[in-house]
Amino acid sequence: MKKTILGAVMFLAGLISSAILLAGPMGMQWTHNEQWASAWWLLSNYGLAPVFYVFVAITIIGLCMALWGVFEKKEA
Repeated sequence: MKKTILGAVMFLAGLISSAILLAGPMGMQWTHNEQWASAWWLLSNYGLAPVFYVFVAITIIGLCMALWGVFEKKEA
């Protein structure tokens, strides 16, 4: 039960953090030298790509922990 709750909280934290990080560039100017910029370009331009990778890793680890907690056999 503890693994499931911890995994779900980690999954939710990583997912929300990734969403906020991807939504951040939406408020910025989307053109650079008359060319359209993507959210990925803006993240890499500001050096936030490694932070995004960390948040995605937290999301994946949290999901794995939650699934492990759900499918773990209980010793009775």
